[in-house]
Amino acid sequence: MFTRSSSAEPKRLEPMNSNSNTNANANTNTNNPGANLNVPQRRPTGEPGPKSVIGNDLKIIGQGLKIISQGTLQVDGEIEGDVGGAEVIIGEKGRVTGTVAAERVIVRGQISGVIRGVTVTLQASSKVEGDIHHMSLAIEQGAEFDGRCRRPADAGELNLNLEAAAGQPRPN
Repeated sequence: MFTRSSSAEPKRLEPMNSNSNTNANANTNTNNPGANLNVPQRRPTGEPGPKSVIGNDLKIIGQGLKIISQGTLQVDGEIEGDVGGAEVIIGEKGRVTGTVAAERVIVRGQISGVIRGVTVTLQASSKVEGDIHHMSLAIEQGAEFDGRCRRPADAGELNLNLEAAAGQPRPN
């Protein structure tokens, strides 16, 4: 009735949309093949991208974990790993231990690690331990920040690509 497959590797899931662009599958997370089946291509700035939410009931932990969104990523849960996207919002109950890299970063919760963003905003409820690399930085009254601020001469030096930022050490 049941037979064992000779291959130890699971089959990769393909999108149900038959006319999808094959380049979209190149952006899928190999640790979770079903997570990003229909990843949209990066949009020009000014156009809103899709919004992804990591709920407050989720705790995501992984060695070398990278969560990358093509649009807005809102973190209301807990992540031990690197987070990136066009825009990353850390909610009031959100917590990230690792690098956060995006064109726009809004922090309402906690981050222990490096923040890299063209525009970084620390709102009153935020608590950040680590360095901030930015072109524009706003810190509201009541925000807690323990680290260094760095503003490079050129936005290209920010290394918003998480692959380039992988060599940065994480705080304990």
